[in-house]
This record gives sequence, structure tokens and C-alpha cells, in this order.
Amino acid sequence: MIKKGIAVIGSTTIDKIIHPNFSRFKIGGVTTYSGITYSRHGIKTWVVTNVAKRDQEIIKRLKQESIGVCNGKTAVTTYFRNLLDDGDANRKQNILQQAAPITRRQIIEHINDVAFVHLGPLHPSDIDSRAIELMDCLERFVILDVQGLLRSVKDKIVYPSVSAYLPAAMRVSHIVKANRQEYESLIDFFRTDLLGLMRQFNINEFVVTAGHRGGYVQTITGEEIPYQAAGVTSNEDSTGAGDIFLAAYVIDRFLNQRSIANACKYAAKLAALQIEGKYIKPNDLCIKDRKQHEC
Repeated sequence: MIKKGIAVIGSTTIDKIIHPNFSRFKIGGVTTYSGITYSRHGIKTWVVTNVAKRDQEIIKRLKQESIGVCNGKTAVTTYFRNLLDDGDANRKQNILQQAAPITRRQIIEHINDVAFVHLGPLHPSDIDSRAIELMDCLERFVILDVQGLLRSVKDKIVYPSVSAYLPAAMRVSHIVKANRQEYESLIDFFRTDLLGLMRQFNINEFVVTAGHRGGYVQTITGEEIPYQAAGVTSNEDSTGAGDIFLAAYVIDRFLNQRSIANACKYAAKLAALQIEGKYIKPNDLCIKDRKQHEC
């Protein structure tokens, strides 16, 4: 059914990456990294997002990747600043601007032709809660990255926190992904083990990632399938690697109809290529600094 198409819903961002070895502006967000991955695998892909008129270069870049863009109205584009100390070991994030929330109406108007929906909120108010609840009525296969629903923003600084919208998003989702820290927050918040959480919300598969340590997939039947991270020869920038991992996992699992173990192996390979700067290359995403007008 994924051949019918997929809609990726969430903020498309301006990301300022400050690395010990470089500083650059890039297009970011789940819509970018997962969207490009789906499209490059021949899947008809749309993104439902909100990007300001002044930032139409972002829309142009996505369309160059053969992605259909359903853009709503917003005064500003979501703008992240990512400070990477010691590589990616300690990432600090600020949200300097937040686009208007993606609305229920936007989603209704733009996902008629897809069978799969990939929810990629980057902060709690990224997607209107009524739009998330709508998924139950639309009967789409839903993939959820929980990262934005396990954050809060205060004085433009991102902190770990559980959003009140998280249960609704979990309830409509069939595949859920969390990194290790996010997974621990979930377990602590719901006061249950992972299998109990999955059965509570009827989640088919839960993907837990742990960077270079690999991770595992838990199934609702109780099976736990571990995977190893693929080796990397250099650490260019791991931004977006988790988004690419999830999209690649879904592609190999549901388009190529491969096993969980094989899908994890394929996803780990693409994530490693991204970290090395060899999959979605920096120049594919580089945008101009608004002040300096250079990449």
C-alpha cells in the first residue's frame, strides 16, 4: 500500500548547525530528511508543512527532490539552532522561531491520495492536536516519530518534557520510533514496560534507536529484534540520521516487504551514509544565511 504514496507532516525548518569544525545553514525537519528518503526510493511523496513566503527557497529545494509540497500560511518558518559540542555527543537546541501549527483542514485537503502518513512534529504545537486525532477517522497507516512530543520550549530553549498531546498521537500510530532517552521518558511517564505500552495503544512495531550502539525493534507479539549500527568512517553531521533511519526502515519493511532484521540493517546503512555526508549531502540542503548571504 505504500506504493500509493505517503504524506509527511510537520515543520520544515531552517537549521543553523554549529559544529566544532564548521557552521552552516540547512533545510531540516522530518519532512526534509524522511521526505527526501521516501522520494528517492520512488515513492510518491507529499509534505504537509508551513513555510513563510520569504523562505520559498525551501519549497523549491523539496520540489527539486520530486516532493509535492502542501504549504500553509505562516508568518515565520520554524528555525532551530543546533549546537554540537564534541561532535554530536552533546547537542543543545534552541527554537528561535515557530511556524503556525499545521491544521486539521490542511491535512484533510491534502492526504486523500495516500495510504501512509508519517507524523514528524518537532515541538508540541507543531501539529494541531485535532489534526492528530483526525487520523483515527481517516484510516491511514500512521508512522510516528515522538521526538517533538517529548520536548517543551521555554525562552526558546528546548527541554525534555512529555506533551499532553502524546497519548493521542500514540493512539493513532502503527509504527513508533524513539531514541533511547525518549524511550526512557515514555516508560517513566506511562509507568509500564514497552510491551505494555504498545498493547495499551495498539502499536504494531516500536523502534528504539541508540546511535552508534544500535538499537532494537519490539513487536506487539512480544518479539524483540536487535540491530547493530553500521560503521562510519567520518562524522560529518548526524542531523537527520534518525529521520532517514525511520523512513528507510518503513521503505524496506513495507515497500520491499523484508523482515524486521533486514529492514533495520538497511536503515542503519543509510543512516551511517548520512552521518558521513554521503547520502543527503550538505550541498543538497545548504541555504543562505539571511544576514551573510552565504552557505
